Amino acid sequence: ADVDVSFKVEDLSKVEVLADPNLLASPQLICSKMGASVNGEVGPFGLLVLASQDLQEQTAVFFRVYKSERNKLLVVMCSDQS
Repeated sequence: ADVDVSFKVEDLSKVEVLADPNLLASPQLICSKMGASVNGEVGPFGLLVLASQDLQEQTAVFFRVYKSERNKLLVVMCSDQS
């Protein structure tokens, strides 16, 4: 089944600047360093796409919003199987 989800972020003024060029080049590295349990200014937000009834096992798909040093918005989609 397909899932269509929309998120609206009201305030982007506090978006974190992602200045590390290594992170900018590797979304996987961002996801591994900033998992679903690490709070940021805008994110993580998302949903559990697979989960046991008691939530002991879950797979989160989540998003984070960053800015580049040039003020360009970047959205990273991650998955966390913890």
